[in-house]
Amino acid sequence: MKYERLQEMEAYIRKKHSVTNEELMKHFHISVQTLRRDLKELENHNIITKVYGGVIASQQKITPASLPVLSDRLRINKQAKDRIGFLASQLVKDGDVIFVDSGSTAYTIIPYLQQNKVTVISHSIHVMNALQQSENVTGICLGGKLNKDTQSFYSDTSLYPYYYNKAFISTVGLSLTKGLTNTDFNEGVIKHHVIKNSEEVWIVADHTKFGNVAFHKFSDLKRITGVITDAKLEEQYQLYLNNLNVKIIY
Repeated sequence: MKYERLQEMEAYIRKKHSVTNEELMKHFHISVQTLRRDLKELENHNIITKVYGGVIASQQKITPASLPVLSDRLRINKQAKDRIGFLASQLVKDGDVIFVDSGSTAYTIIPYLQQNKVTVISHSIHVMNALQQSENVTGICLGGKLNKDTQSFYSDTSLYPYYYNKAFISTVGLSLTKGLTNTDFNEGVIKHHVIKNSEEVWIVADHTKFGNVAFHKFSDLKRITGVITDAKLEEQYQLYLNNLNVKIIY
């Protein structure tokens, strides 16, 4: 019972990022004494940081070993990711040349481009397969060495003379202090180069990515146009991104 409550409490705090003690007691129907014991245990495992009147989620470090394989990531938070894909598709105009990366969230834009006359450039096998159903969309695949884990090709994108009207980039982590990070160096190199060659850069990330940090940084937040996500951001993220003139769509 206690173990299950601690798991649920961890998930709740990570989703909200910051929570008051009063909110936790009310949500989990526990006394202040029980809450103190639970928070002490979460703090000992570096899951939370106590602040006056509440707690905030500690930054979660993501490693390649802790990241699910792509086939599983395509199923995780599927409804949220589909909603993000729909919102992203509303930004695409006929005639655009767009880049869609190999992340499970970026991929969800493809089903919503059926009626668009656009060119999609990607290094993702899943993206290219999905484009077979889109008669109006021209697909260009960046070839190279196959990465079986990400189901994508590693290409030296600096060799390609492509410029993009819009790029839709997934991320493993979005942190106010560490920027945009991922767990695969080669994927990060592609993301970094595409960001430099794009008029607009849109980060597509569901709420679970905020506060995460992986080992490879591929961009600062100041270099992006906007963030498309599935829920209203915590105030600290809204203020920080607004100060950078980064748009937020949710």
